Amino acid sequence: MGNTDTFHILALDGGGTRGMYTAQLLAEIERAFGTRIKTCFDLIAGTSTGAIIAGAAVSDIPMTDIVELFETETPHIFRKRWYRIPLFLSKYPSEQLAQVIAKHIPATPLGEIPTPLMITSSEIAKSEVHIFRSNYGGHDSEIVPKNKKVCLRDAILASCAAPTFFAPKSVDNLLLADGCLWANNPSTIAATEALSVFRKEAREIRMLSIGTGHSTNMYRQRRGWGFITGWGGAKLTSYVMTLQAQASAYIAKLLLKGNYLRINPEIDRWEIDALTQLDTLKSLAEHDFERHATEIRTFISEASA
Repeated sequence: MGNTDTFHILALDGGGTRGMYTAQLLAEIERAFGTRIKTCFDLIAGTSTGAIIAGAAVSDIPMTDIVELFETETPHIFRKRWYRIPLFLSKYPSEQLAQVIAKHIPATPLGEIPTPLMITSSEIAKSEVHIFRSNYGGHDSEIVPKNKKVCLRDAILASCAAPTFFAPKSVDNLLLADGCLWANNPSTIAATEALSVFRKEAREIRMLSIGTGHSTNMYRQRRGWGFITGWGGAKLTSYVMTLQAQASAYIAKLLLKGNYLRINPEIDRWEIDALTQLDTLKSLAEHDFERHATEIRTFISEASA
């Protein structure tokens, strides 16, 4: 690809079951434009539930299949243990998530994936960020391909290992947790990758960023502000994820200006393991696609539109 070509990026937020919104919006794109998502973008980046969708996209899996995954498999993923001591065990067994990923995502080594892919995670032993990449980059760029033998499924499981919800994932002697801890919205890291590794200029980049919902009802004034009574325990994690997503979107907008399209619906406060709003999320995605269809067309590869 020549340096003068427009470089199209798809960035997909984390958000647990709220990934239904992302999957349905992408399914609408595939239906309307008659193409697979992986042919529309030069780089796809995903975090947590966004990593599942990104992994499916580079595997040429139809997005309607991923919508069905959210409809049929999330009750299995988020089925609570029949016994649990909250202070000692994660909320859900990781085996359930692993079974679903194995059922729907191929066991492809990252080094055999030709579409540029970024999956975020967090190395919790050394408090470092970690990015899984498919087979791109080289000695003449700022990165050298790593994790080439790591299975796509394992990269996704590491990115989905949300603290307290799932246990960390061990990959290549690294103890990895959810990428949401630092990159719930991977827009900024994807833009940085395009500028540095792919040597693009900001004016050459077009990025479509899809969120999983921005709550307009997170906190209200109250007397007690303890960890449980005020900050709400798990709610605080959702709040930090939302702030990071907004900050990433703000920086990406400053970098790319009009070449950054962020689609992120306003929602009530739905936790990442909520199962009751899937139909609502689908409807929101269908509505938002109709509202943004013209804009979206300008943010995907013209060769596939």
